Amino acid sequence: MKKIFQKMNRRNAILLLLFSIVGQTLLAQMPGGGMSPPKLNAIEKARIITYDTEKVIKKLKITEDSITKEISKHIQTYNIEMNNLLFLHSKTLADLEKEFDRNVKIAMQNRDRSQMSGVKNKIKQIIPPIKYEVYEHEKVLNGALASILNEKQNKKWLKYQKQNNPNSTAFKKRIK
Repeated sequence: MKKIFQKMNRRNAILLLLFSIVGQTLLAQMPGGGMSPPKLNAIEKARIITYDTEKVIKKLKITEDSITKEISKHIQTYNIEMNNLLFLHSKTLADLEKEFDRNVKIAMQNRDRSQMSGVKNKIKQIIPPIKYEVYEHEKVLNGALASILNEKQNKKWLKYQKQNNPNSTAFKKRIK
């Protein structure tokens, strides 16, 4: 009985070793070692987002109609500005995404990351000015809402904003 158990262990060990070698060989033959190529979402990178007025009002637990109307007006104005920014920069951002995807494919085929340096520099040139525009509109919205909301509601708003746009305060640290 002991010999059969030892043979099974050896056989299982050999099968395991064989499968792991075959698996590694297959992964090594795939471009990028089986990893999926990175994707660039330029709109997300530029932090162009809009807010759902009803969700914001519900989240802040606002019941007074006059405050609800004012908040709706400010959020709609902000959303219009974000849509304008998106309209102005959509072609540039789409071209940037296409160029990034093309360069990623070339870099993976050639196994050469130096291909990516040009597109990274382009991203560093294009995205920050758009982020800054978003930040300026965000600052106006936050100022308007801070004047309307009480302290507790304003904290909830800032928390909600951070959850939906985690890096919304990225420029505050750089500017000060």
